[in-house]
Amino acid sequence: MKRSFKIGLGFLAVVLTIFAYRIFSVYEFRAGECQAKAAPAKLAPTYPRRLVVMTYNIQGHAALIRSTHIARIAGVINQIRPDIVGINEAHRNTWQSRFRDHVAELQRRTGMNVSFGESYEQMGGQFGNAILTRGKIVSTAVYKLPGAGEPRSLLESIVDIGGGRVAFYVTHLAAWEKLNRPTRANQLECLVRHVRSSRYPFVLTGDLNAPPEAPEIQAFRREIGLQMAGTVDPTHRVLNIQLDYIFADPGWKVVTAKTLDIGPSDHRPVMAELTYEAVR
Repeated sequence: MKRSFKIGLGFLAVVLTIFAYRIFSVYEFRAGECQAKAAPAKLAPTYPRRLVVMTYNIQGHAALIRSTHIARIAGVINQIRPDIVGINEAHRNTWQSRFRDHVAELQRRTGMNVSFGESYEQMGGQFGNAILTRGKIVSTAVYKLPGAGEPRSLLESIVDIGGGRVAFYVTHLAAWEKLNRPTRANQLECLVRHVRSSRYPFVLTGDLNAPPEAPEIQAFRREIGLQMAGTVDPTHRVLNIQLDYIFADPGWKVVTAKTLDIGPSDHRPVMAELTYEAVR
C-alpha cells in the first residue's frame, strides 16, 4: 500500500513539474494582436495545373520515446509523394526531440525544400510549423497569432511549383477545445485577414484543434468563403474527431480528398489533389 502511494505521489510530482515548466517557460499571458497585412486589389491568376497537398500533425514530442518516429513520418510523406506538405508540431533541437532537428531530418529523408515557422522557443530549441515542398520557396514569413497561453503562429511561404506560384499557409491553433473557444475564434478571425492579404492563389492547412461542427469553425468557414478540401473523417486517433484541415481558395477544383490511416502520429494525415483550368 505504501509502495503504491509513493508511486502515485511520484507520478503526481512529475505531472505537476511538467505543468509548471510549461506555464513558466512556454506560456504567454498577453493576448497580442493580429499582424495581418492589407488585402491586395486582386488575386494574380498564377495557379499550377495540379497540386497534391498534405497536412500532417507529426506529434513531434513522440520522438522522445520513439527514436525512429521522424524516419517513419518521412516514410509516410515519401509513400504519398505530395507536392507540398504543411507540418505541425515540428521540433528543432528541443529536449522533447532528443535535441534533434526534425525539419532538417525531414528535408534529408524526403529531398524536399523546407521552411520553418517558430511558435515558441524551448530551452534553446524551437517548436512550430513547417512546410515541405518539391517547388522553389521564394519567400517565407512567420506571424504570431493572438491569444494568451501556449504561443501559436501562422507560417506563410510563397512557392513556385508546377508552372505557377502559390501562397501556402500552415497553422496550429489553441488546444483545449471548449475551454479555449474564444481564443481560437480570435485566431480564426486573424487567419481570415491573413489569407485575404494574399496576392496569389492560396491553400491553408493545419490543426485547428476543433471539429467541423464547432461554432468557431462554422463561423470561420462562412466568413472566409473557402472550400474545405478534405473529408470529415476523424483525424485524431484518440479523440476520434476531425481536427486537421485543408482549405483552398475558390479558384481550385478539388479532385480527390482523403484522410489516410497510416503513420506513427496520433494525427492521421490528410491529402487533397487540386487542379486548375483557366477559363478560355
